[in-house]
Amino acid sequence: MVWNTKVLLTIGLTVITLQLYAQKPKSYPAVTQELAAKILAAPAPKAPQSLAVVPFTATASSQQSKAFGEYLTETIIGSISGQPDRLKLFERTRMDAILKEYEFILTDLMKPAAALQIGQLAPIDAILSGTYTKLKSYIEVSARVIDVTSGEITVSYVGRIKMNKNMATLFAQPDASVQPADKSKGNTVQITFNGNTGNTPSKTQAEICKEKAEAFRPHLNDLSTSEKISAVVNEAVKTPFDKVCGKLHYDVMFAFMRFKLDPGLYKSFLLGTLDTIAYPYGDDRAYEIVRYLTNDNHTDAREWQAGFAAMSRVGNYYLSNYITQLIGKADAPEAEQKNRIAQYFDLAAQNKLGLPRPVPFEFAYVEMMEGLSKNQPLRQHVFETYSPRLSPDDKLKATLFSELSSMYKEEPDPQRKTELIGWLAAFVNANEYPKAHEQLYDFAWHFKMTYSEATNAVIRKEYPEADLRVLTQRCRDKFSGYALLTPYPSQRDDRINFCVKYNIAIPGVIPTLEEADVILKGNNITEQLRVMKLLVLMDTPPVKLENTLIALLSKKSLEDRTALSQVQTLAISVLGNCKTGNAKAIEFMISVLPHYGNDTEAAKEALVKIGKPAVKALTARLDKTTDQEGGLQYQLITLLGKIGKDAAIAEKSIQRVLTITRNNDVRYAAEAALQAIGN
Repeated sequence: MVWNTKVLLTIGLTVITLQLYAQKPKSYPAVTQELAAKILAAPAPKAPQSLAVVPFTATASSQQSKAFGEYLTETIIGSISGQPDRLKLFERTRMDAILKEYEFILTDLMKPAAALQIGQLAPIDAILSGTYTKLKSYIEVSARVIDVTSGEITVSYVGRIKMNKNMATLFAQPDASVQPADKSKGNTVQITFNGNTGNTPSKTQAEICKEKAEAFRPHLNDLSTSEKISAVVNEAVKTPFDKVCGKLHYDVMFAFMRFKLDPGLYKSFLLGTLDTIAYPYGDDRAYEIVRYLTNDNHTDAREWQAGFAAMSRVGNYYLSNYITQLIGKADAPEAEQKNRIAQYFDLAAQNKLGLPRPVPFEFAYVEMMEGLSKNQPLRQHVFETYSPRLSPDDKLKATLFSELSSMYKEEPDPQRKTELIGWLAAFVNANEYPKAHEQLYDFAWHFKMTYSEATNAVIRKEYPEADLRVLTQRCRDKFSGYALLTPYPSQRDDRINFCVKYNIAIPGVIPTLEEADVILKGNNITEQLRVMKLLVLMDTPPVKLENTLIALLSKKSLEDRTALSQVQTLAISVLGNCKTGNAKAIEFMISVLPHYGNDTEAAKEALVKIGKPAVKALTARLDKTTDQEGGLQYQLITLLGKIGKDAAIAEKSIQRVLTITRNNDVRYAAEAALQAIGN
């Protein structure tokens, strides 16, 4: 096919025009509204989705302006709030506190890995973060919404905001003046050596060592035979592994580790070197040698002796790195590993672990747990054996809770998981500290199901519902006492709903069943409505209140008929949850079916939950219908079909309606119901 030049030119210009148009800067409201609309329209695994919004930050190439970042962030929050069915915004002040405590860098929150970390610290589903870059005529804004469970980017947006005078006032102007010279450094004189005149300066020790390392490196290009490996080792050990010329040993260790080589002579050389390093906490050689020695995941007695001696002189956060290498990844027998752990804690208890000052026992414990983060059995052993010896402050108590919750999540054996939930419950009941209420409820939040079956499958494995029931049963007083401690209204509501679901009383807020019974038998409809809203959320139906709830159905009110109707609608739902078999209650539910209101919907759900006990009454009402009651026939037949096989006695009645009806919808429902009952 031959293309006309004019056509090609037209297409090219059109593409360019479209590209330019797509990148054309827009007004500030247009960009923010466009981003908000995209966030609200994005699919979510659950509704409402709990979303945290963190401040937009300037990129490295942009002028810093916290004012613009805050203004943009608040605008976005304002645009997406007010949609309770779609989004539930996580309080900014609480998120700011989490970011500050764990020292997150805001620009990193554009990365899925950081979002996944946030998901472990806050009860949220997703996080919205963004950056902006100020250019000459516009500001480029980039935003992402990241699912904190999967790390998936669910929304990605880039927009350009026209720069105007109002926008410009939000940006602090950088100092364009020339920076004065640092007088303390004096004048700098550049000296240029001429090849024809003067003397060439002698080489420094560092230059000589660098050349030596570069000259040695080619020897590592051929390690194909044992002879060549031995030659490399013999040549390498001629150079002491010091901090000056010994740097060539880093290349040797890297090559040997890469190709899983372990020459005995070189290992002996490194062990000897390790013994001579007096202060390993400030010397990279020590840790790199230990890492090399344990690369095969085996730590023999000589390696442990040298490694432990070095580790005992480390008094900072590198302790956990040594533990990972020497204990955490080793394949030694369990008894030997536990013995080495005991040596470590004995040294800490004697105040002999760490330089330049011995580290406290509590610090040694935290570093051990961090070092064993990938070794679940040993981690549990350390917690069970050594945590009782701690004198923890509030910060360490919070750390201990995090360790317990992490061990619980990672434990694959269901029976062992239940044991660990017992440990966690005992810890919760024994310790009070500022973050206790937040950690307990955030842990319980992980058990919550979503609208994604794939996600729910993971949740059921890592956080089985049966274990949450164990925790709520053993820690009822803590859940009750902590429910109102939060300053965040939405979190307070979540905690109250949680306590309602697991039948945990909160004095003055959630009554006991006995208190609820008294209220429902009284005449305060406002209080009755409040109590009924709580009862309908209960995961365990309040069967004890069945008779009281049935009595409410026949109650009348001249003063507040609307409120009483709401109370009775909720009573229908609760009786359905209780699967009542009471004939009076079932008759009442059937009587409201023609209303087509909230009470009708509640009754339909309740009758299906009740199932077989409701079939006789439903069938009797169906038998009384006439051909003019097509709507009611449709509802009754549909309910019997949903009950299924237990509604077998209704088949003749449904068949009768099918024979005489002239309503196509009723006919279809009857045929479907008969199939459902017969299957």
